[in-house]
Order: sequence, then C-alpha cells, then structure tokens
Amino acid sequence: MPSTTASPGRFAADKLKTTLHAACARVGLDPTGAELIHITVNALYRLRSAPVVVRIAGSRTLLPRVHRLIQVARWLEQQDFPAVRLTAGINQPVIVDETDHVVTFWDYLPQDGQSMEPRDLAEPLRRLHTLPPPSFPLPTWDPIREARRRLAAAHHLDAQHRAWLEHMAEEVERELPCVPYVLPRAVIHGDAYVGNLLRDRQGRPVLCDLDAVSIGPPEWDLVPTAVAYLRFGKERSFYQDLADTYGFDVLAWEGFPSLRKARELNVLTGVLPALTSSPGIAAEFTHRMEGLRAGREDTWTPFRYAWANAHT
Repeated sequence: MPSTTASPGRFAADKLKTTLHAACARVGLDPTGAELIHITVNALYRLRSAPVVVRIAGSRTLLPRVHRLIQVARWLEQQDFPAVRLTAGINQPVIVDETDHVVTFWDYLPQDGQSMEPRDLAEPLRRLHTLPPPSFPLPTWDPIREARRRLAAAHHLDAQHRAWLEHMAEEVERELPCVPYVLPRAVIHGDAYVGNLLRDRQGRPVLCDLDAVSIGPPEWDLVPTAVAYLRFGKERSFYQDLADTYGFDVLAWEGFPSLRKARELNVLTGVLPALTSSPGIAAEFTHRMEGLRAGREDTWTPFRYAWANAHT
C-alpha cells in the first residue's frame, strides 16, 4: 500500500490528500478509502465509493494541456475509439487553489490481472493512425519542447544531471529534422506502451494517458516498445510481436537511433516532478542517469515499479 508519510514536492502526501478531498467535495464524490494507484507525471487515485479514477496534475501551469486532454478524450469517445472515458456528469477540470493542482475524473476499468502484451497495442494504434484529424487543432509532435518545459520547471534537479539532459536535448533537436520517416503523418498517441493500455469491461484493449496525442510520425508510437525491449531486459519477442502485428519494424529502420534518444529523454524528464516526492523514483532516475553519462547500456526498472517497491 502507498505510504501516508508526507514528503516534499508537488505530490507530497499531504497536498495530494487535500486535493483529493477538495476536488471530490466539489463534484459530489466520496473520497473515503481512496487508493493511490500511480504517481509519476500525474497522481491517480481509485475511489472506493464509486467506479472513478481521480487524476491529479501537478500544477495550474498544465491547465491548457488538461483542457486539450479533455477535448481529445471527448473526440475519441465520439469516434467510438477504444480509449478511457471521462466520467459523465462532471464539469471538468477542477482546479484546487490551495494546492495548485488540476483534477480530472475518469471511469474506472477493473483489470482482471491478465497482463497486457505489446501486440495488444497494434490494433488500437493502427486504428488511431488512420483516424481523420479532429475539427479542433492538435499540436504538432515535438518531443523536445515538452522535455525542455519539464527541465525548466525542475528547480531541484542536480546541476550535473541538468547539464547532461540539456545537452541530450540539443543533440536530439539537431538530429530530428534529418530523420527519414517512412510512414505518413497521422494522429499519434505520443506515449504508446503497454503501461498505457487497459482492458475494457469486454476484455478489449483500450488506450489511456491521452495527454500526448498529436499530429506526428506513427513510427514514434512503436519506439517505446522497442526501447523497453532494449532497456528492461525483455526477450526479443516482446518487441517483435508488436512489429509483426502492426506491420512495421522500427528496429530495422535507420531513423530509430535518433527517436530512441528522444524517447529516453522524454522518459527521464517525465518523472522530474516526482523526484522529490518518491525516493524509489529518485533512486531509479539516478541509476539511469549514471549509466547514460558513463555510456553504459544498463538495465532499467520501470518507474512505476520503482515507486511501488518503495511504498510497500
């Protein structure tokens, strides 16, 4: 179970509790017994009193991003696309002034314990990549812009780590315009990996974490699984099943090394807001940074496991 000991940072336990209770009170939900089930870029609570997940973004500065997330989620629902759904009947988002947090509410999908496999990503991604763009503007894919925003906001970050990540961002920014993309640009998820896949009540795979939906190269949605294969000690089949089912092999594509660096940069900067709130995430972040700076191909532990192991 998650620790109830307060820690500093945007997602300190006391701040999260204040936000959870204030937001639920505003929309008429009962937070009693709510369980903290995830914390990295956002904090997620599962309510015991209703089939609802409370999603907490760490700062009011993210409000435009949250508004776009809501717009995307409603558009995908209109398309009958397999994605998580906003909870109906709630005026969203909710801003909690006391903590500067921004809150949204989502339908909870109970999982049967059956693990998701990379090949389960293939059909939702193929369908997403063929959707006509919505009537409202989606951002153009730009992984460096988001990494730079996170770095600028990470005032607590070790100076040497910051300098290395900023150098990495500059390197990737130089390389991306030269990448020879093969697939036509499309609506992309932007953070497509098995951790952002759930099963609906009929057992079908659905995509979650829709914050990074944009217009960009479909190759990008296949890169996270390839990087997971290389970094997390997975068997080749972990990645190959997705490549074969989707019909494109990014590991055999000359643009992969640059997109791999962009993915690793995004993964590292994505957890910066949680470093001061989770010792487990901070320790794994340091392990990854030390390996990268030394030029080693270290095996990584997923941040969600690093957080869970430190809170059990």
